[in-house]
Amino acid sequence: MLSRVADAVYWMGRYLERAENITRLLLVTDDFATETQGFAEDLAQAAWKDVLAILPFAELTAPVSAFAPLSLPYLQAFFVDGRNPYSVHYSLRKARENARAVREALTVEVFTSINETFRGVEAYGERRPDATGLRDALASTHKGLFGIVGAIENTLTRDEAWHFFKLGEALERIYRTALIMRAKLPALTGGARTDEPLYYTQWRSLLRSVSSLENYRRARGAGMEADLVVAFLLFDAHSPRSLRATSAAMKDCLDRIGGNGELSPAARLAGRLHADLAYDDERAVRRASLALLDRVVDAVTRMHEALTAQYFVS
Repeated sequence: MLSRVADAVYWMGRYLERAENITRLLLVTDDFATETQGFAEDLAQAAWKDVLAILPFAELTAPVSAFAPLSLPYLQAFFVDGRNPYSVHYSLRKARENARAVREALTVEVFTSINETFRGVEAYGERRPDATGLRDALASTHKGLFGIVGAIENTLTRDEAWHFFKLGEALERIYRTALIMRAKLPALTGGARTDEPLYYTQWRSLLRSVSSLENYRRARGAGMEADLVVAFLLFDAHSPRSLRATSAAMKDCLDRIGGNGELSPAARLAGRLHADLAYDDERAVRRASLALLDRVVDAVTRMHEALTAQYFVS
């Protein structure tokens, strides 16, 4: 496989996963802030500020009126601002550019889905709707992104390009999930419970932020205890958004790309990370979950660098 093709489909996977992650994060944060703003203004504001911690080096890109809704500057910056590298618009544009570069490796259904969803976001940015309009547009875009995923899952051949695409998707997913947990857990685990319903609402919001609420309830029931939620998000082998399951997906992709040859540096990193999440003492690691999350972010960063050096530099 040509390195340019591997590079393009890998980044297409990353950008599409990033667009879906950011879209979901904005929707969940808006729901939580709307629910709590009337009686817990500090929590509503903190939820939006967490978005900046989850997206490293991100910042709000356009001034708004002091009387504007709390969500408006975040929706503008991270949804429709095409100049912001952390916006949905930017990620979809980059995914589309990579798709165009390897048009021969994709199906008509995949390319059309990406193009139509991007054009929809571009149109929202040109109309500059208010906060309510942006919220509705964001929900519509989320459906469009799932349509892209469906087209990819149901029409692409499971060849080497597929494994590079799924590798990019998995790497982006584990990275963003770790950053979301890293931003949210200190506030959730560091203080006393003063309001039980609000406490459980915060845990539900965290699970929704990583698309895991229903899966958690199926596996662990209705209880929202900190140890149960953290253990599920770190170690559950079957939930597709847990760190363990995502690390297994990365390891599998790298094993298939490498064939039966010697393990690559990226494959070794993926193997060690998966072993940490699959075989360590769950109770001990759970108590040091923030340190584990830091290690995950570091390992994924080094894995990307190793992939770039081995497969993408021509």
